[in-house]
Amino acid sequence: MSEIPSDADSVTCRAMQIEEWQVLEVSFLRHRDDTANPLHTSQSIHPTICISNDTSNSQSLIKLEIPIELGERRIAITPVPPEAYYAAPEPPPSAPESPCQPLPSNEHQYTPSPDVLDPLLASESAVLSALPPLHLHISLPASYPLHALPTIQSLQAASGWLPQWVLGDMKQRMSEMCNAPEGSGVLYSWVEWIRSGEFLADVGIFDQGSQSIRIPHPHPPHLLSILLAYASSSKSDIFAHTSHSCSICLYERKGVHCLALQCGHVFCRECLAEMWGLHVKEGEIARVGCPEVDCGKEEGEGETNGLRETVEEEVRAVLSENEVKRWRWLRKKRDFERDPTMIHCPMEFCQEPVPKPKPEKSKNGTRGDPEEDDSGWARLRTCGSCGYSFCAFCRRTWHGPLTPCPLPLTSKFLLDYLTAPPGSPERLAIERRYGRSNVLKLLRRHEEEQENRKWMDASTMACPGCEVRVEKSMGCNHVSSPSPWFRAMFRGCPSWVRLMMPNGP
Repeated sequence: MSEIPSDADSVTCRAMQIEEWQVLEVSFLRHRDDTANPLHTSQSIHPTICISNDTSNSQSLIKLEIPIELGERRIAITPVPPEAYYAAPEPPPSAPESPCQPLPSNEHQYTPSPDVLDPLLASESAVLSALPPLHLHISLPASYPLHALPTIQSLQAASGWLPQWVLGDMKQRMSEMCNAPEGSGVLYSWVEWIRSGEFLADVGIFDQGSQSIRIPHPHPPHLLSILLAYASSSKSDIFAHTSHSCSICLYERKGVHCLALQCGHVFCRECLAEMWGLHVKEGEIARVGCPEVDCGKEEGEGETNGLRETVEEEVRAVLSENEVKRWRWLRKKRDFERDPTMIHCPMEFCQEPVPKPKPEKSKNGTRGDPEEDDSGWARLRTCGSCGYSFCAFCRRTWHGPLTPCPLPLTSKFLLDYLTAPPGSPERLAIERRYGRSNVLKLLRRHEEEQENRKWMDASTMACPGCEVRVEKSMGCNHVSSPSPWFRAMFRGCPSWVRLMMPNGP
C-alpha cells in the first residue's frame, strides 16, 4: 500500500500528521521534553501519558507511554509456568514485517489452556484503579495517512506484567484497526483502546461474569507488589498535579503543596502546619485533626466538636521532628490518664506507660475478654521501651502464670477494695485497673487464706524447729519432730525444747 507521495501529498500528509498529533496532545498526553517535540502547541490536560515525537528524518518516530485506567477493578493473578508466560508467536518468514498488515493465522501463537486462567488457581488478588503503562513505539511514513500505514516498532509492558502472547495478540488486533478508510488516522484509536483497558476484554483476560481481570504470571506475589506500588504512585502523581481548594485559606493549590487526610478532606500543608503546630505547642492534642467542620461527628470520633484526630503519618508529613516528638508524648500522657489499666514500668530508669495486652483471637476469629482469662497470663506486662517483663499485680519480674504473687504485695489493694463500699468509685477503679475477674479471684484466695490462718492458729501448733504446723488428734502433748534434734510439748512448754541438743544443732 505504501508508495512515493507527490509533493502536494507530502504536504497534505504532514499537515494531517500534525493535526492528529495535536489531537492526541489535547486529549491525552503530557509532554516530557519540549525540545523533542517541535509540534507541541498546546497544554496537555491528561496528567499521565507521556510522549515524544522525533521528526529528524523522513519518518516520524513516536514513543508513547500509555497507562491503563480501570476505575476500581479486581485483579486476579494466576500462576503459570515460565515457559507458558514467555511463549511468543513465531510467524513464518514470509509474514509481512509491518504489524499493521493483517497477520497470518495464529496457529503458531501460544494460547493458554483453560486451567491456566482458572480463577480458582489465583493466588493473589487486589482492587486497583490503574495498571502499569504500555510502551508503544510507532514510525509514521511520510505518506501516512493517505498512502501508507504506521509501523509498530515495539509494544512492551512496563515491569513485564503482561505475557508475550497477550502483546502479540494486541499487535494483531491493532493491525485490524488499520482497515479504516484511507486518510483517517489510527493513533487516537490505538491510544484510547489501550488507555481505557478495552484491550483486556479483546485479548481474553477480562472476565465479564465476575468483572475481574485475570493476569497470568509465573510469580503472582511479586507481580502483585509491583501493581500495588504503581497504583499508589499513580494515585499520588494524579493528586500532586491536580488543584485542590483549602477550606482554611480558601486558596486553590496544587496537590504537591497539599495533604489528603484519611477522612478524604484536603488542606494545604502550610495551613495545617500552622494550625497543628499551635495546638501541639499549647498541649491541645485532641484538636490535632481534620479542620473540616463536623468531620467525625457522625461517627462520634474525637473529643472536641466531633473532630477526627489525625494519625502519626499525617503529622510527620506536616510538623517538624521536635513537634512530632511532643505530639507523641502528649498522646501517651492522655492515653495513660484515660486508661486505668495502664501501668508504669517498674524500672526506675524507664517509667514508661505499659498498656494492657490485647486479647488474642480465637479459632473462630473473635477476641476473648482478658478479664475472664483464668490462666494467669492476663497479669503479664512487657514494657515497649526497655523490654522488661513484669507482673501487673506485684510489679516484680514476671514469675509465670502459675506462681502466685507474694501475698503482702497484693494484700494492700485487696484491703483497699474490701474497705470501700460495694459499687463505690474506689472499687470500680480497682476493677478497671486489674480486671474484675482477677480481683475477685484474688479476693477469694485472700479470704480462703484468712480462714485457714484462723483455723491453724486455733487448732494447730508450729514446730519450734521446722515451723511445720502440727494438729493434735489423740494422745499426750509430747511432740517428736522428724528432725532428731528437737522435741517439744504440744502446748509449747519451753522445758521440753532442745532436750536432745541443749546447745543447739
